[in-house]
Amino acid sequence: MSDRATAFDRMMNPWAYDADGNLTAQARAQEAARTQINSTSASGGGGGGGGGGFNADPNALTTAGNNSDQIHVRLNTDGRGADEATAKVSTALANWSTGKAAAGAAGTWDQCVAALGGTIGQTTQALRATATNYRQNESAVQHDLGA
Repeated sequence: MSDRATAFDRMMNPWAYDADGNLTAQARAQEAARTQINSTSASGGGGGGGGGGFNADPNALTTAGNNSDQIHVRLNTDGRGADEATAKVSTALANWSTGKAAAGAAGTWDQCVAALGGTIGQTTQALRATATNYRQNESAVQHDLGA
């Protein structure tokens, strides 16, 4: 098991673990992409002074964008998993404060899921666009230098 394999993480991300509690191949690949991005920023990147160089890996950015897209898709399905049951409760208990509270909670939840989905969608597009920009710029620099 990796350091990530805490009880809380297994509870929140059951898709990432097999029956023995080990990370699945897909989860390990996502973990590797996350580590690459974190390692880049920790190694003095960012363009500031101090002598550290900057290194961007467009493949890691693309992988992160793909992972972000998968999260976005799952959010839109799994994030709405309780809608039908909540609607039944709010309809069955419509004359009770519990029914009204369930309907209000469902509305608030849907707004939160939509807002989070928008943010994740923007992040996905930004990661992909950044990877494309790095590739294009690297190609242009190589061309200009005659490499």
